[in-house]
Amino acid sequence: MRGESPSAIRIADLQAPRRELALKCHVPFLKADATDPASVANVFTTPWLVEHAKLPLTVFHTAAYIHAGYRKADFLDKYMKVNVEGTENVLKAAKVAGCDVFIATSSCSVAIKPLDFFVPPWEKHPRNFVQFSDNGDPPPLKLENFAGCYAYTKALAEKLVRDADSKKDSFRTGAIRPGHTIYGHGDSNRNSVVFDYLRRGGLQTWLTPFILQYVSAQNVSLAHLLYEARLLAGDDIGGNAYAVCDPGPPFRYSDLYRMASTLAHPSTPMRWPKVPPLPLILISYLVEGYTLLQRRYLGFLPEVTNFDLSMLQRAMFNYSTLVIIYDDSRARKELGYNPGHDTLEGICLHMLEWNENVEASLKAQDEVQEKATVLEKNIPVASKGVAA
Repeated sequence: MRGESPSAIRIADLQAPRRELALKCHVPFLKADATDPASVANVFTTPWLVEHAKLPLTVFHTAAYIHAGYRKADFLDKYMKVNVEGTENVLKAAKVAGCDVFIATSSCSVAIKPLDFFVPPWEKHPRNFVQFSDNGDPPPLKLENFAGCYAYTKALAEKLVRDADSKKDSFRTGAIRPGHTIYGHGDSNRNSVVFDYLRRGGLQTWLTPFILQYVSAQNVSLAHLLYEARLLAGDDIGGNAYAVCDPGPPFRYSDLYRMASTLAHPSTPMRWPKVPPLPLILISYLVEGYTLLQRRYLGFLPEVTNFDLSMLQRAMFNYSTLVIIYDDSRARKELGYNPGHDTLEGICLHMLEWNENVEASLKAQDEVQEKATVLEKNIPVASKGVAA
């Protein structure tokens, strides 16, 4: 929220909002499926309150199918339906509704080059092991140039949005590329890296020495609002995409693990057993091979439905087993992006929120137990020799 009346905001999603602020302020919610054009159209044709009907209309499009496990064209349909076709549905409906600004949430993962782990013995590191990305710009739009199906389809969706920009039609569009590990969603969201670690109580890891840039959901939201403000003010920067990261030096995974172990509530013990990456990489080829066989030739075999196992595929190592730095100077220059906190502060805030929720849950459990104990003490007991 940034000052608008909650009734001037509309949340459209498959699931009702769970965030405390949205619930407390009674932000209107419409159930919608981005893959269903009629469902999307209903979001825009539902009348606004009279006092808001003539306000500029901005759409922040964040819906996506997020899964880092797949990289083969056999599995593109899962991603295309939501990430590309869904984006196209929302774009069309927004334009028909007279939308002024349309900003999509993309991802800096569109810039990640796939790694080659099997290199000659005289090479010290896998190819593309260290990467530097200027503004998170993607390579030519061919699947094999991307880390996986997710990154590829996000790049396709981003292009749809950017190409739709029209100053003549007063329909300004653009995209924000979070770079690229996001935390602090304020929701029970396993795509939020810190929350996922906390709910699991840690994780087996081979990532301790690797460096990846993080960005808090709050800083990502700020970038969206800044872009909107520039477009509404008439700045001719439509059709662009901007990488955004937390300020300051990037974190190692070991920094995150140490913070989580140190700051987590005592009832949330964190463990980080180290595992060697090579066996996992080899296993990932086996899992990927099985999924391909099942999809292409042996449909009678059961699908891999376990989430963790489906993630243990070759593509996942493209997203995680590398050192990558993104340059977000373009967003700072053109949008005035000046994030409110760095990764250290952001994770501390996230840990504080987690600990407060745990403390509240434990307190509620104690109160229930106390009431049960009092009730048990007050139940009359029949004397001996008296029939109950």
